[in-house]
Amino acid sequence: MMMIRSRLLAALAASVLLAGGTSACAQNSVSMGGGDEVIRTARVETSREAAGAPAPVAAPPTTADTFDAVSDALDAAAAAWSSGQVEAVMATYVHDEPLLVFLGDVPLKGPDSVRAALEARAAEPGGLGTLSYEWFETLQFDVNTAVVSGRAVLTRGGKTQRGLFTRILRRTADGWLIVHDQLAWGPEV
Repeated sequence: MMMIRSRLLAALAASVLLAGGTSACAQNSVSMGGGDEVIRTARVETSREAAGAPAPVAAPPTTADTFDAVSDALDAAAAAWSSGQVEAVMATYVHDEPLLVFLGDVPLKGPDSVRAALEARAAEPGGLGTLSYEWFETLQFDVNTAVVSGRAVLTRGGKTQRGLFTRILRRTADGWLIVHDQLAWGPEV
């Protein structure tokens, strides 16, 4: 009985930490040879006051409201991408938290490397292209965190690619923003 209580208390404590969260992270890079580098990021415990984190966002929405808000954020991200404007795309990502984007098989860490990759792509023939979604599913972890996975369609230079994506979004004072973005494109057709 005592072991069950200990496990329940540990699970409750973990849930509280996950729901409250912090934006502080520790990073460690490990060379894998051949020029590849593995980047590991782990949460570091800090208080919101010590980290200078903003106050929690007030009044959590209902799950249906969250789904609508996350769907709107995804639509805004696709519209930003399709506009061809790099700064519009960057506005859909977090500004004051760690950011990780996998664009195909290229890992991009932080807003500067994401912006540079998008600017290089926008300068190519076909620019960023047009992004839309065939379908997606939303999984809400808590009132401030949702994971969305589905299939995206990218049309660029007269060719179309379909690929799977996963996006982790956080509810911020500026609305729902992407903190992790993984786009795995299939072959062009």
